[in-house]
Amino acid sequence: MLSILQFKELSKDEKLKQILDKGIVLCSRNFANKKVFLYALDKFYVEIWFNQNMDSIENILPFTTTRCLKAYLDKIDITDGFQ
Repeated sequence: MLSILQFKELSKDEKLKQILDKGIVLCSRNFANKKVFLYALDKFYVEIWFNQNMDSIENILPFTTTRCLKAYLDKIDITDGFQ
């Protein structure tokens, strides 16, 4: 299991490999011409900021605080859990 500190030390390509191999995509959102993807990875979350105009990844941001999840709360559909 990779810690968030170990993840931060990885190269961009290594981070992407970890996310794509072991991450679970939870949600996405649009923000200022960017598509932001939220992944769960081990015991932390990771955002991938994708610039749609440039067709490139601008940033990969790991975090552990639930405060950063607020931008996604209205996007997560939990209705299946209540049926």
